[in-house]
Amino acid sequence: SDRATGAQVIGGSVGFTSESQTHLTRTPSSEGNRKTFTYSCWVKRDILAQGLIGSVIMMHSNISSNSEILSFDSSDRLHYYEVTSGSRKWNIITNRTFEDTSKWYHIHVIRDTTDSTEGDRVRIYVDGTRITSFNTETYPTLNQTGYWNQTTYQHNVGSSGSASYIRGIGYLAEVNMVDGSNPDISTFGVTDTSTGRWIPKTLSGITYGTNGFRLKFQ
Repeated sequence: SDRATGAQVIGGSVGFTSESQTHLTRTPSSEGNRKTFTYSCWVKRDILAQGLIGSVIMMHSNISSNSEILSFDSSDRLHYYEVTSGSRKWNIITNRTFEDTSKWYHIHVIRDTTDSTEGDRVRIYVDGTRITSFNTETYPTLNQTGYWNQTTYQHNVGSSGSASYIRGIGYLAEVNMVDGSNPDISTFGVTDTSTGRWIPKTLSGITYGTNGFRLKFQ
C-alpha cells in the first residue's frame, strides 16, 4: 500500500481468450435489485476490434432475444445495452475507443433507473473520469428493470459463454458487482498524487447486497 494515496497493488487477475469458451458463470437463486447496481473492474485487452457482440466484460446470457451486455464493440468502443425481444431499452456507446493493450483500464458502470435525471440512470467511468461523449446515448426509462440480478438465465463474466459468440475480454482483475446500491467511484480507486494516474484502492465498507460479489483471483 501507498501511504500517501491509500493505493494497493492488485494481487491477481484472470485471462479469457478468444479461442476458448472459458468464462465465469452463475445463475442467482434469488432475485436481486433489477433497477440499481454497480459493476466495477480492471480490464487489460489482448485482441482488438472483434466482431459480433465484441469483447464481453459482463453479460446476462440469452443472446438470441433478451440480454444485458457490457463489452468493447467491434470498433473498440465501450458499449452497454439491454435488449428485450430484439428491441433495445437502453443503448450507450462511447465515442472514445480503447486500443491500448499494454495498460489496465478501470471500468466502472452505475445503473440506477430510479434516478429522476434521465442522463444519470447509466453512468460510465473510465480511470476515475466520467464519460460524457457518446456515439449513441439512449437511456432507460424511469424505474425500468434490466436482466442483471434475475434468476431466469445465467450471468457471465469475461466472455459471452456462447459457442456462437466467443469473445474473451483479455484479462480481468478486482471485479466487483454491488447489488442495490451505487458506491462512489472513489470507493474503488484514487489518483496517485505523484504520477497523476488512476490506481486501485484498498476496498472497504462495501455492502454487496443479495447477489453482489467480489472476485479477487488470488
